[in-house]
Amino acid sequence: MNKLLLISLLIVAITSCASNYPDFDAESAFSHLEKQCDLGVRYPGSDGIELCREYIINELTKCNAKVESQKFSVVLNGEEIYGENIIASFYPQMSRRILFGAHYDTRPWADKEEDKSLHNIPIPGANDGASGVAVLLELAEIVAAEQPAQFGVDLVFFDLEDSGTYGDNETWCLGSSFFAEHYTKPKPEKAIVIDMIGDADLSINIEHFSYHNSPNLVREVWNIADKLEYSEFKSRIETQIYDDHYPLIAAGFNAIDIIDFEYPVWHTLEDTPDKCSPHSLKVVGQTMINLIYQEK
Repeated sequence: MNKLLLISLLIVAITSCASNYPDFDAESAFSHLEKQCDLGVRYPGSDGIELCREYIINELTKCNAKVESQKFSVVLNGEEIYGENIIASFYPQMSRRILFGAHYDTRPWADKEEDKSLHNIPIPGANDGASGVAVLLELAEIVAAEQPAQFGVDLVFFDLEDSGTYGDNETWCLGSSFFAEHYTKPKPEKAIVIDMIGDADLSINIEHFSYHNSPNLVREVWNIADKLEYSEFKSRIETQIYDDHYPLIAAGFNAIDIIDFEYPVWHTLEDTPDKCSPHSLKVVGQTMINLIYQEK
């Protein structure tokens, strides 16, 4: 065979292997973010959260996922509050599982606003809530269209993450706590919580609990992002963040958190879609796609 032809064939083969992953559609994901915000504020007990549940379930049903609702109640500040986790499974016959989680509720109070008269107004939650859900919904469409070789995929949309009191961990992440405490199946090989990753100025440090519980999974994800040349993934270990991954860790899951906590308008009325970008969703979403579809 002609040497030039052989080299050309090798280049084509290498290029094909390097791009042998589904493409994460950033614009489609961003549309999911905007549509959630269009539903209004989505705090527990609101009309918006009911509409958001319907939206998530409808999107998952379109993808032919096996969908179940996990209802529960908690007492916060002397009041009983009802929550509902949404669990979607793809290819349940596959024993090896990878789980992705995100919370869909938004904070009932804009208590990080400088103007204290605004503290009782619910936040829009474009980044803190809608961004993680947007990534998971786009993952659902991709996984439904093309079965991964290694993993069945489970998506969990957690409720009641964001109604806590600062400094009191027991009042946060109540949906994921209920999920972890009542989980009876074999644990997934990998569990990844995605939160606050829509920031247009994205910077994802390594979260402390994630690294100390699951260093190999952190390295695996960050190595994939590095190969994709996503400089938004940083090598610095961040402070301890109590997020939905922590109840999973406490229950023995191999779990990490992907989060950008450097968000100036966190828990304010300025957490709106214009502070977010499709590219940021792409950075996280494509990294997750490559994790799901890698061959080993």
